Amino acid sequence: MQDLIRKVQVIPYRKTSSLEILMLKTIPKRGGFWQCITGKVEASEELKDAALRELAEETGIKSANLGHLSDPVYEFEYEKNGKKFKETVFAVEVMGNPRVDLEHNVYPEHVKHEWMSPEEALRLPMFDSQKSSIKAFLDNFRPER
Repeated sequence: MQDLIRKVQVIPYRKTSSLEILMLKTIPKRGGFWQCITGKVEASEELKDAALRELAEETGIKSANLGHLSDPVYEFEYEKNGKKFKETVFAVEVMGNPRVDLEHNVYPEHVKHEWMSPEEALRLPMFDSQKSSIKAFLDNFRPER
């Protein structure tokens, strides 16, 4: 039996006059589509630790700028290139307006970022799994107002 490769997805959100989530546009080589933060879980790493690490690596947003990190809001499995993956989705509150830094990632993946309503995000070109994650965030996770 093939081992499951664990991944995390992170939906950063902030509460301004309305609820906004952070979306990232991938580089053309990776399809030029929009997504939340995603990445592999390292060996012996806890899922929540992986979520915070991926957020910092891909956006430069550090834990000092974070509020509540949710329990998993959604989870799904898929196969790609003969490998099986299990992805766990978290939501994390971003406090204030920290600088989003896409340029210093060791493996540059994104060319643009934008804070927007979840409803706006759902209209962007993205994988169905990303849309399902955002919908689950809206259905299952209610940020305190």
